[in-house]
Amino acid sequence: MRAVILTAAALLSAAGLAKAEEKPVPGAELQRVVVGKSVSIGSASAHYGKDGRYSFNGGNFGKYKIQNGRICVDFDAGASRCDKIVKDAGNYYLIDGRGVRFRFRP
Repeated sequence: MRAVILTAAALLSAAGLAKAEEKPVPGAELQRVVVGKSVSIGSASAHYGKDGRYSFNGGNFGKYKIQNGRICVDFDAGASRCDKIVKDAGNYYLIDGRGVRFRFRP
């Protein structure tokens, strides 16, 4: 039983270290990674047009802005959202408003 507790503590500690290395992506880098490109987000894709237009899986159109390590979208239908983009161990991740993390592959 003690070995199980120690193993669990070690795994939790390692998970904490991974999060500590997570860093917001600077605006200039984020611009370079997304503007004018399509990006895989989990099993979906988003397109960030050079003109500031946005689409998700070919629909959900809107306009996007990049600011402070975040991509904010104002949807044509009226809703809006901001997602944090972070880099961890050389990989990009999108973290939505609920804290759900998705692989973000340019």
